[in-house]
Formats: sequence, structure tokens, C-alpha cells
Amino acid sequence: MKRLDFLDGMRGFFLLTMALSHLVLQGGVWLTELHFRQLMFVESAQGFVFLSGLMVGLVQGRRLLRDGRTAMRKSILSRMAELWLWTVGLIFLALVVRDLAPGGYLAWRNWLGTAPIGDPMRIFGILTLTFQPTFMDILPMYIFFMGASIVVIRWVGEGRWWLAAGLSALSWIVCQLEVARIWSGPLNEALKASDTQGLRMAFDPMGWQVLFIAGVILGALWARGRISWDTVFGPKTRGVAFCAFVVMLLFAPLRFATAHGMMPQEMLELFWPFDQRSNFSVIYLANFLAAAVLFSWLVIAGRQDRLASVRMISGGLRWVFTQPALCLLGRHSLHVYAWHVVLVYAVRYYDSAWGPSGGVTNTFLGLYVIALMWVPPLIRERAWHRRIAA
Repeated sequence: MKRLDFLDGMRGFFLLTMALSHLVLQGGVWLTELHFRQLMFVESAQGFVFLSGLMVGLVQGRRLLRDGRTAMRKSILSRMAELWLWTVGLIFLALVVRDLAPGGYLAWRNWLGTAPIGDPMRIFGILTLTFQPTFMDILPMYIFFMGASIVVIRWVGEGRWWLAAGLSALSWIVCQLEVARIWSGPLNEALKASDTQGLRMAFDPMGWQVLFIAGVILGALWARGRISWDTVFGPKTRGVAFCAFVVMLLFAPLRFATAHGMMPQEMLELFWPFDQRSNFSVIYLANFLAAAVLFSWLVIAGRQDRLASVRMISGGLRWVFTQPALCLLGRHSLHVYAWHVVLVYAVRYYDSAWGPSGGVTNTFLGLYVIALMWVPPLIRERAWHRRIAA
């Protein structure tokens, strides 16, 4: 099994499940009930952000070793500039279509706001990535985190990865204490456009950065050969995997209860402050850590476990996440993510103009979106093959 193929396959899987969870249709789509988030406080976005950080640390860490610091920095800055162009272009495209399409305001007013495209403060918010429409929020966060990765990868190379980890942990703690309200409130007022929306982010980067930075650190250490995953998740760590499994069992009924409104009100009031997806609160962090450890152990150490059932699960996971179709999506993950936004917005417009369509039609719409996810990677791969052939 090629490790990079496996990581690409996982990113492809998270992109597919993310697209399903982003479908907003009248009457719902039953396919979204199959999402693993129904049984854990772990979502596709979390896995995608962590794996993206891991790939940045691994790829750019190798570039640092091979070509030096300047080459690594130029590569990251170039990628940031490309993503900024994609993000800003995607937002302005959505605003233009909103203004031109009949019923566009009605369909997307909650996602794009209602300020005119020429509003100076809205333009400023878009250009500075402080105004992030619905489902267009991961790319701006990714840009911010890539900027930080320039320093983090260098620190790992200097043996100071613990400093990056400590600052990341401190930022997460500050986020949980909501210290950022000191400046986020005034900034929101300063950025307000005519629709009274100013600072708009679905994710607090101070909390969510812990996923990306952890991935960058691990990836950069991996690039330098300082981590042996076969040792970290070897047969002797079976007890660690069991503890992770117990944590997963603890959270499963809690997640099921909150997802289906079954938790008693008095318990929900106590539980709610710890269940904050926007700032990646402690419940999400603990559940993600347990899921990551258990999954990694099953894939790496599970193939040699004494139980046949564990070996079978391990083999099944490795088979699924090395499927060429998933790997293809993962290799072009950021382009696929941008394309999935277009698809989700298009389906939302259709549903607003001609819906509700019923469960059967909604299911076909969901499957249609999934099938179209492969359009950008197939085009890009074909272009690559033509360049090679030429």
C-alpha cells in the first residue's frame, strides 16, 4: 500500500461526504443520514483540514530538505496566491449569478448576503477573506494556515516543533475562552456592509488551526524520517487503540442524542457549551483524537493483529481508501472542493425555484452531485497526460 495514495484516498472520501452534508434541499436527503457524523463528533471538514496539513508538512518538508528554505517559502506563497484567486473569483462569480439569475436573491440570500456586489465594504471583506459565504469558508482558512506553515516547517527542521505545538495549543485555549471577542466585535462593526453583515466565518481559525498545525508538524517530522508510523501504531500499542475505542463508545450515544433531539433539556444546557463546532471545542477535539488514533491503528497495526476480524477490518479500510477513484479526487482536492461549491449552489437554486421535489428526486440530485465531483480531476489528469505525450 502506498501511503500517499492512501492519504489521497482519504481526502477524496472526505470530499464526497462533505458534498453530501452540504446539500440543502427541502425535505432533506436521506443519504446524509449515512454520514459518520451521526455517530461521532467528527466531521468531514475536520479530517480534510488535518490531512491537508499533513500533506503540506510532508511535501513542503521534503522540498525544504531538497531545495532549501527559499524554495519552500516560494512554493507555499505561490499556492496561497493561487488559492486566493480561486476563492475571490468563486465568491464574485456567485454574487454575479445571484444578481443575474431570476430568484437568485431568494435562493442564496442566507448564503451570500444581500449587499450589492458594488458595496465597498463587501468588496473589502471579500478581498481580505473576512467575508466568507456559506460553504466557501475552508479555502480562506486553508490560506491562513498555509502562511503559518512556512514558520512551522522551518521550526520542525530546527528541532523546535514543540514551540509550534505549544503556540497552537495556546491559540486553541484562547479560542475556547472566547478572548477573541475583544477584537472580533469591533472588527465586525468596521466591516459591516449594507446588509449589516461584517465579519463572517463559519470556523474560528484560532480553534481549527490545531488540526492543520498538528498535521503540518507530523508531516514535516515524517519528511525528515523522525516518525516511524509502524512503531507509533505497532502491535504493542493495542491498549492505546482500545482506549480510543472506549472514548468513541462514550461519545456515540451523546452524539446520537444531540443529532436527533433526544437529549433531556437540562442535560443539553450543561452539554451545549462544550459542543461548539465553530471553535472546535473540547468535545470535537477529544473525539477527533480518539477517532484518528483508532483509525490509524486499525490501518497500520490491525493488519497483523491476532484477531481475524481486526485483520479483515484493516484490509477493508486499506482497500477502500486506495481505490483509484477516491485517490483521483484527493490528488486534486482543492479544485474539487471549489467545484463542489458550484454544484451545491446550483442544487440549492434548483430546489428554491422548482422544489420541493420529494425524496426520490432529492436522492437523484444527491447522486448526480456525487457523480459530477469527478469532472475537474478527470479534465486535469487528461491535460497532464497530453502535456507528457507532447
